[in-house]
Amino acid sequence: MNTNMNPTEFLNAVDHAAGMNDRWLFLAAFCLLLLLCGLVIYWLVRQLQAVIADHKELRNEHHAALAEIIAAQNETAMKLAVCLDRNTSALQECSFQLRRFQERS
Repeated sequence: MNTNMNPTEFLNAVDHAAGMNDRWLFLAAFCLLLLLCGLVIYWLVRQLQAVIADHKELRNEHHAALAEIIAAQNETAMKLAVCLDRNTSALQECSFQLRRFQERS
């Protein structure tokens, strides 16, 4: 078959296809539709895979950020506990000194 068709040969081929039975035209259109649907489905699956990969990456980054936040919160809670313990000791000492001062007066 010659791939370099001139316009006359192309028009003859189109005229021959138009003269064929409608069943063949339907089958050709149906095959083209199936091919087009297959390409669209393939493209959609590729897009979905890309979205899933992005989602996994973002989820991992989110988990890492949450782990850092929790670690910072735990460190702050520890500092707060130490501060409360020292303040409690200081208040007890102040209370003891205040009682001694009141007993002297």
